[in-house]
Formats: sequence, C-alpha cells, structure tokens
Amino acid sequence: MAAAEKIASGELVRAFAFIGAGGHHAGRDFFGGYCCFNDVAIAIAHLRDTSGVRRFAILDTDAHHGDGTRDIFQNDPDVLHVCICGMNYVSPDGTKVDVPAPRVGRDTDEAYLKIAEVAFSGRIRAFRPDLAIWYFGFDGHQGDYGDMGLSLRCFVGLADLMVRTAKEVSGGKLLTVLGGGSRTDLATMLIPQVIHRLGKD
Repeated sequence: MAAAEKIASGELVRAFAFIGAGGHHAGRDFFGGYCCFNDVAIAIAHLRDTSGVRRFAILDTDAHHGDGTRDIFQNDPDVLHVCICGMNYVSPDGTKVDVPAPRVGRDTDEAYLKIAEVAFSGRIRAFRPDLAIWYFGFDGHQGDYGDMGLSLRCFVGLADLMVRTAKEVSGGKLLTVLGGGSRTDLATMLIPQVIHRLGKD
C-alpha cells in the first residue's frame, strides 16, 4: 500500500513492491497457493478510498492463473485484468482476459513478449487506466516450478514493455508487485535486473 500511495500522490512514478509471498490466488472468501491476502486487490481498494485513482490495468505474468484477483474484480469494469496462463477467455466487456502461454521452444521468450504486447498493451491503450500494475511472477522461468521455458531476456523485455506502455497511457505510473517464483538463484539474478530496467527513463 505504501508504494501505491507514493505513486498516487506523485512522490514516485514507478515502484517495485518486494512482497514475501504472492497474493493472486486469494479471493473474496478463499485462499490458495500460499496466498492468504490479495496484495494487489488491497492496494487498489486502499487507493480508491484515499485518492482519486479509480481505473487500474493489471498484467499478471505468474505462470498460474490469478484466480483470486479475477474473483475479486470479475464484475468491476474499471479493472483490466490480463493473465498469461494456460487458459483462453475474454469477458463480454473485454476487461478480463486469459491468454494461453506459448509452447516451449527455441523462441519462447520472443513469443511470450509478443503475446504480452498484443493481449495487454493493445487493450490498455484503449482502456486508459490511472495506474498500471505488473504482477511480476517469475515462476515461469526455466527450471522453476511453473517452468514455461522463459529466461532473463523475457522478464527484462516485460519490464521495458510495462515502462513504455505506462508512459503512453498512465503518465508513466506503474506499480510492480513481486509474485510467484521459488528459486533463490533465479530471484537474485532476475529481480535486480528487472528493477534496473524499471528505473530507466
């Protein structure tokens, strides 16, 4: 919430929330996948109560579906929620979107980035949120528990994509929240690189 508050107040343009456990499997009345509280949903509710920020666009790149976040915002037209996961769904109003991840292959990183560009960036430009949110799950990295064949190149590319898109649609306002990922070696390789890219103008 502190990071979200600083962005809403104009103190920061971008922030990285180094959360100890992911929250996207926690719904209105259930939890799972080690998610007890939905951190992103709590931050959104807090901003709506304390600021003029009302519209949010979330890209979830955790390897698993953000079922808790979807449960909370299913009927909220002011939240665009895009998950790149194993499902394929678009809500009637186009604000809730699940996109199948690419098959593991030689160009998996490039294919994933293309999916993110089409599925999220294309929609967010029309949606025009007050704040963009990236749920940065890295469990899809090669060798982690949600292995989707991705590498550092993909996550750095996603950071660049989110910064670029936020500049276009939300005055640069971007909140990145750490999601799934279990390997310490991957975390220590990926997270500093992603933070570095998020900090570049």
